[in-house]
Amino acid sequence: MKRLRAVLAVCTALCTGLVLSACSTEEKAEGRAEPLRSAGAAEGSLQLLTLPGYAEEGFEDRGVDWVTPFEESTGCQVTVRTAGTAQEIHDRMAGGFYDGALVPSEAFGRLVDGGRLAPVNTRLLDSYKSLDVRLRRLVEREDTSYGMPATWGADLLLFETGKAQPASWGAVFDPRESKPYHKRIVWRDSPHTIASAALYLKHRKRSLKIRDPYELSAEQLEAVTELLQEQRPNVLRVTEDPTQAVEAFSVGDAVVGMGGTYELDVLARGGRPIAVASPKEGVTGWYTAWAISSRARNPNCMYRWMNWVSTPEVQKQTAEWRGVAPADGRACGLLRAGFCAAHHVGDRAYIDRLVFARTPDADCEKEPECAGWSDWTRAWSSLG
Repeated sequence: MKRLRAVLAVCTALCTGLVLSACSTEEKAEGRAEPLRSAGAAEGSLQLLTLPGYAEEGFEDRGVDWVTPFEESTGCQVTVRTAGTAQEIHDRMAGGFYDGALVPSEAFGRLVDGGRLAPVNTRLLDSYKSLDVRLRRLVEREDTSYGMPATWGADLLLFETGKAQPASWGAVFDPRESKPYHKRIVWRDSPHTIASAALYLKHRKRSLKIRDPYELSAEQLEAVTELLQEQRPNVLRVTEDPTQAVEAFSVGDAVVGMGGTYELDVLARGGRPIAVASPKEGVTGWYTAWAISSRARNPNCMYRWMNWVSTPEVQKQTAEWRGVAPADGRACGLLRAGFCAAHHVGDRAYIDRLVFARTPDADCEKEPECAGWSDWTRAWSSLG
């Protein structure tokens, strides 16, 4: 139960936290910080902002603690502040004085564009080149890195074997294709769900000319919203956290729905015949990355922290505690058999197909302009 509470808190942050935000994605850029040129003496303290489960100090479980060994080996005394949502990470990094943060993909681009994150000198990170190359590219802007990937995952299409065998996201989003599963469908409660539905319409209704599910025009967003509004009465449950999806599948109420590797693992361990479909439209994904604040007062301790959490040993602990894929495949040699295969760690083709989450931005190359995040949150709220 202790591990479950930590997992739930982060899943809520990644999947539902941004529902609370209806603000514009526009940012007012601050002065750009320069990357640290060389490693210096540790300042003695470190102020971290993180989602739950990424900087464990043994409070939930005495055996789960990678902060204390870091403090003992570096002399950097860590103060951990926890944020409940991706939006809170963004807002507190924009207004507070932290040395660094664990930033979810939904907030990463906005913090970079707003000048809140400092460029990273990757030559000072011992394990940087061992991190997945696709994830490294996601935290770069014009060949400059603004973070160090930590974990990642995919938004999965789950189904109960013997009762369903979906090959498309239409099984959860299209009222016609999903007819055999009506009132047995699970959605996630997040505007992020719009992207998965947009991925479906990109292939199902090509006249919309959707190129990127996170870069929708007002017309495209309206089309996706109309599809979701039509399908909403056929949905059994819109889940706010993973336990609700686990419960719906475990008692047999749900047959198809959205989920992640955590839900799949819990259901499999419970003996439920739940499997993952391979929708022809593809799947969306997410990542987290450690980043340095542009106002960091203790940058040397922050670089030491990033070196610490990117070691295979700490990557292994994080992956186990959080139930997510590590960014460094070397952790697979320390994880239990089958863990990395289940999470597709090192599966180049799988990772390269993922459409990783980011905050929809009204400032894009489309004509007319794209719908921004505030438009997405209003659209999601309209579903009731």
